[in-house]
Amino acid sequence: DEEWGLGGYILFRRNLESMEQIMDLNEELWDLGQGVPPFIGIDQEGGRVHRLPEPYTVFAEMAQLGQVNSVSVAYEVGAVIGRELTATGFNLNFAPVLDVNTNPDNPIIGRRAISEDPELVASLAKALVRGLHDNAIIACGKHFPGHGHTTEDSHLTLPVCDLDMERMRQVELKPYQRLMQGSPQLDMVMTAHVLYPKIDARHQATLSRTIQQDLLRLEMGFKGLVVTDDLEMKAITETVGIEEATRLALEAGVDLFMCCSNIDQQVQVLETLLKEAEQGSYPRHLWERGYSRVREVKARHFRVVRTVDRVHARELVGNREHLRISRRLKDGK
Repeated sequence: DEEWGLGGYILFRRNLESMEQIMDLNEELWDLGQGVPPFIGIDQEGGRVHRLPEPYTVFAEMAQLGQVNSVSVAYEVGAVIGRELTATGFNLNFAPVLDVNTNPDNPIIGRRAISEDPELVASLAKALVRGLHDNAIIACGKHFPGHGHTTEDSHLTLPVCDLDMERMRQVELKPYQRLMQGSPQLDMVMTAHVLYPKIDARHQATLSRTIQQDLLRLEMGFKGLVVTDDLEMKAITETVGIEEATRLALEAGVDLFMCCSNIDQQVQVLETLLKEAEQGSYPRHLWERGYSRVREVKARHFRVVRTVDRVHARELVGNREHLRISRRLKDGK
C-alpha cells in the first residue's frame, strides 16, 4: 500500500480471527491512509452474509426484516450493526442489498433481499441506512440497477436480465430513487455484473456508460460514489478480462474499483488506471470530479482522528441490548 496509496480496503471472513485482531488490523489500515483516511469496509448484511466472528451480534437475513415490516426494527438493526462496526474500526458497510426479490429461484440474491415489493425495500432500507449513518458508517446500496430478477450468479458467469427500462423504473430502480431523495441519502452504490440487453446490448452494467452515467447520474441524479462489484468475478474475467473491464468501467463513470483477493489482478487494475492517467485518454476534470466525490464522502462521515476505544468496544459488541434487538428481528416482534 505504501507504493500505491490505496483509497480503501474490504475485509472478508478469511481476514478476521477475533475482535481483538480486527481492532489491531483496522488501526493499522487507518494509519496507511497517508493523510486521507481509507475506506475500511465489510459486507455485513445479516443472514448468510455475516463476516464477523463472535462476539459480534448476528442478525437474520434481510428477508426476515421484510416479513417483520417494521421501520423501527430496521433502524435498530442498522444502528446496532453501525455501532459495532464503528467501535472496532470500520467506516463502511457494503449494505443494504437494494435488489428486489422478484425471482425466488435467484441463486445469489434471494433472501438477501428485503422483499419482492420495491416500496417495502425502499422504506426499510432507508431506515436501516439511517441507523448506519447515525453511527458513523457509510452505507453502500447494491447491486445497481438490480440483481434480484436474475437466474445466474455473477461470481460464476455473466447473468443476463431481459427487463426493459419501463419495468426497471417501476420495480428495480425504485429503492435507489427513494434513497437518493430526502434524508438519509445513499453515499455509495455498487454496480451489478449483469447484462441488460434491452438497456445496453454491449456492456454489462458495471461497464456501461448508458447505465452508470445516463441512467444513474443524469436521469436519477445520483451524486455519490460508484464502486464496482469484485472485478475478479467470472462475469468479468471470463468475458472482457480485468484490464479491459477497468478501462470500460472508468469510461462509464465508476469512481472506485474493487478487486478482492488476487494481488496480481489488483496490480493489474492499478497499472491500468495509472496508464489511463498518464496517456490522458480520460479527461483530467473527470479524474478530479471523482476524487472530489471521494473527499466529500469521507469528510461527511469520518472523524479527524480515528482511534479504537478497546474498553468501550468490549463492552458494546454483542451486548445484551444488541442481542435483544437481534431476537426481536428473528422472532418478528
